[in-house]
Amino acid sequence: MKRNSLILIGLTLGLNAFAQSNEPTDRPSRLKKDISYLASDELKGRQTGSPEEAMSANYIANEFTKAKLIPQTQTFEIIQLRMATNKCILGVSAPGMDTVVRKFVLFKDYYPISQSSNTDSVRAEWYDCGYGLVSEKLKRDDYGTVNISGKIAVIRLGYPGMEENPHSELAEVADIQTKISEVLKRGVVGIIFIKPYEKFIAPSGNLKRNEKTLNVPVFFCNQTYTFPQAPITMSSKIRVFKADAHNVYAYRNNHKKNTIVICAHHDHIGINEYENSRYTGSPEIHNGADDNASGVAAMLEMARTLKGKKYKKNNYLFVAFSGEELGLLGSKHFVQNAPTFLNNTSQKLGKINYVINIDMLGRIDTTKKVLTLNGVGTSPEFEKSIALITTDTNQLKITTTKSGLGPSDHASFYLENIPVVHFFSGQHEDYHKPSDDEELINYQGMANSLSVLEQLIVLNNKKGKLPFTKTQDAQMGRTKFKVTLGVMPDYSFNGKGMRIDGVSDGKPAQKAGLQKGDIITKLGDIDVNGVEDYMVGLGKLSPEKPTNVVVIRGSETLTIPVSFQ
Repeated sequence: MKRNSLILIGLTLGLNAFAQSNEPTDRPSRLKKDISYLASDELKGRQTGSPEEAMSANYIANEFTKAKLIPQTQTFEIIQLRMATNKCILGVSAPGMDTVVRKFVLFKDYYPISQSSNTDSVRAEWYDCGYGLVSEKLKRDDYGTVNISGKIAVIRLGYPGMEENPHSELAEVADIQTKISEVLKRGVVGIIFIKPYEKFIAPSGNLKRNEKTLNVPVFFCNQTYTFPQAPITMSSKIRVFKADAHNVYAYRNNHKKNTIVICAHHDHIGINEYENSRYTGSPEIHNGADDNASGVAAMLEMARTLKGKKYKKNNYLFVAFSGEELGLLGSKHFVQNAPTFLNNTSQKLGKINYVINIDMLGRIDTTKKVLTLNGVGTSPEFEKSIALITTDTNQLKITTTKSGLGPSDHASFYLENIPVVHFFSGQHEDYHKPSDDEELINYQGMANSLSVLEQLIVLNNKKGKLPFTKTQDAQMGRTKFKVTLGVMPDYSFNGKGMRIDGVSDGKPAQKAGLQKGDIITKLGDIDVNGVEDYMVGLGKLSPEKPTNVVVIRGSETLTIPVSFQ
């Protein structure tokens, strides 16, 4: 037995050595190996909570092990789907009776909307709230002094005269969320929205899986007549489907005071199950080679190579987040449930020096050759060190933005007052489309970019913990804007305004005639000097109210009307 065991051990060691010898020996080839697997059809787009996302997490864990790190998996729950069940009820009692004498038909006569409680039942008198409009500016309050606490509010959508005057100032307080907020202040136990007129566009009956739900039922009733003066019964019974998502991390402990976090998200958008694709054709796998197999491959490469004397002034935490595409879910969960070794005696996450987030590093443009570093204003040391980085400018040029907020996982750390830098190779026409495939990756551009990352770390090595600076921020990316224009910003553009790098099919920008290369200088009432101003302007727009966009196109300045309906 002992002899057989020795033979088995020898065979295992030989196989491991063979596997190691077959590992690529140069950086571009290692990056290609990782991206080729993560962006393969086998992983079906790595949708958060899917079996293929778990396969991605397992691959990352194995690569950490090969790098002689100990992988840890952090599991968190996501909501995949919310669906109204046949146990939902909207019914009216006869005057003076408790029993429901008429039940409306689910999806024909009524349905819950996204803000509705998942499970709640009420029976109460109802009150006609008119349009439910409250505006201090316009000196209007549809509720007056009436006490509606404990009642069900019946509210008309929109505002009076909307058909004749779609640009009324009342539009500013006429959206559903504002009406809900106002009526909840008055203690109602249920809300029913009705149409103000027959052709009014009804709210969607598709329940958003990530909507912050209320503790009261909220229905839309597709009826135009007045309810009888009798109690209404509302029962919101919504089935919630959940799944587990996976963050994966590994720690290189150099026994120093501070830790640098290097992270990337490994999820993508699958076959567009949650409708966040820019592609309008039949369902296809979105492989997400650039977004963000490229970032994961870069993070893994750093896990293999950030060791040795010149990197030992900090510890390193390498993290692959999931759920980024659904709203930074993985990084938010990680920040709230971080490993205790990142905390010091006085502060949660106090041992994190700074964060380098790598999201979309695979498409350095062969003409522009621009690498964008976002968030450099979050510590005064970043701009000092970036000025000292050496690159062959025929191969790579560096541009920067200051804001610590952005549409990626570094924002979760910035909000905890931690300095952040986001490495980004720029937007492109394949973003969130099935065409974001491995063969389009610029591997040499990635390798050049990682040289910049390494220099950034070395240049800050002897500075101890970097000070944090709050930046002037506009909330960017995956936030709950009421409207979308449907353009991709050119983050490499350094001039005044925001240059459009792409226009999405079927979105308001395309319908209005905006074009790639247009430079937006004004959005609505907001002057646009850069991406952050654009986001501020976007946040002030509402779907009911068209706006004007001022652009520079070549030598012309154009004012283009845009509608969001």
